[in-house]
This record gives sequence, C-alpha cells and structure tokens, in this order.
Amino acid sequence: MKNDYITLNDSLPNTVAGVGVEKELAILFLDIRNFTRLMETRAEQSVIQLVRYLFTGFNRIVKNYQGRVVEMAGDSLYAVFGLQTDVREAANQAYMAIKTIFQSLNLFNDAFTTTYNSQPLEIGAGLHAGKVFIGEFSLDAAPTLSVMGLPVNVASRLQAKTKELNNDLLISEKVYSLLDNSRPVLSQQTVSLKGISAEQDVRLAGKPYADTLCLSGSKQDMAYLMAISG
Repeated sequence: MKNDYITLNDSLPNTVAGVGVEKELAILFLDIRNFTRLMETRAEQSVIQLVRYLFTGFNRIVKNYQGRVVEMAGDSLYAVFGLQTDVREAANQAYMAIKTIFQSLNLFNDAFTTTYNSQPLEIGAGLHAGKVFIGEFSLDAAPTLSVMGLPVNVASRLQAKTKELNNDLLISEKVYSLLDNSRPVLSQQTVSLKGISAEQDVRLAGKPYADTLCLSGSKQDMAYLMAISG
C-alpha cells in the first residue's frame, strides 16, 4: 500500500522514511467558546460569515508571527510555529500571536456587541511545544500539511482544559520556559489531561471567562490591528 505521507523539505534534519520530518514546533489550538449559543440566536449564514471574518483575521496574525494554520474546522483553529525557526523563537512567536488574537477579539467585540446588542464572544486557547513529525498527507485530494505527535494532543487538551480551570489561555511549562526574559509571572498548576497519562505543569496565562473581555477601543482600532497583522 502506498504511503502518501511525504516530507515538506528534504533539507530539514531527522527525516524518517515514510513518516516525515521530525522537528520541535510550538502548537496552538483555539476554540470559540459560545459558538453554539450564537448559532441558536442568530441566522446560520450570518454566523458562518462572522466566523470566517474572525478566522481570516486570526490567520493573518498567525502568518505575521511566522506561523501556519494547519486546520480551521467549525469554531476551532489549529496552528503551528517554527517550521523555519528554532523552537525558542517559535514559542515566543506563538505566544505573541495568541496575545494579539485576544486583543483583536476584544476590539471586535467592542464593535459587534454595540452594533448587534449581542453577548461578546470568547475563545479558549492552549499552547504547547515539542517534537512532532511534519509532512504532507493525501487521500483523494491535494496533499495538505500534517503535523503529528503527542505534543499536538497535549496542546489540544490544554485548550479543552481552559473550561475546567476557568482561564482562557493555558500554556505548558515547556513553552513558558522558552519565553524570553520579559515573560510575565504566571500562576502554575499541575493538571491531568484527558487521554494523556502523564500529568502536565501548566501556566494560567489568560483570564477567567466571566471577566475575560476588556471592551475598549473602536472600529478604527480594529481596522488598524487587522492592517498591522498582515
């Protein structure tokens, strides 16, 4: 049976035949928290347009920080950083990207809640780093980027854990250790993640969902932020 998992760049080290390229990346998962409620209260077409608008902006921000979106599905986004850099730079770029995404969401909410008299949107995000296999995978369609490994699962579970810990951004201790000297002082917890046998040390890098949004700025601020994001 033909294996369609191929390497992205033969010049990268640690290429494993039939699997891909092994490399340390920073991995980001985010999810719109009140998406279901939004679907229940607004026309589906307008919700789809809204999510596309948001994710277009998030994608620009990811690209501006040298990251790449691997997948956007429904109300979730999955991105990686470090394809062309080392893991330390990748972690810092990923951290700055998610903080900018939160800023852009705050500015969006200022305009959105005023215009539509609606509840503000919130997101939850998890950020981790580690060795993964990178390649291109194809079944019947054109090959797409594929990133596989335990760190991907950990990042995804961190995003889900934000609900339980009531903190909208969780970063792993690995990512926190890679941040530069200006890194903030963040509370640490040891948590169990669904499907992951080893407990994980994490840092609470966000805010509680009940008070996660700082509704300041203007539509002009939002346009400016989108412009500088790429």
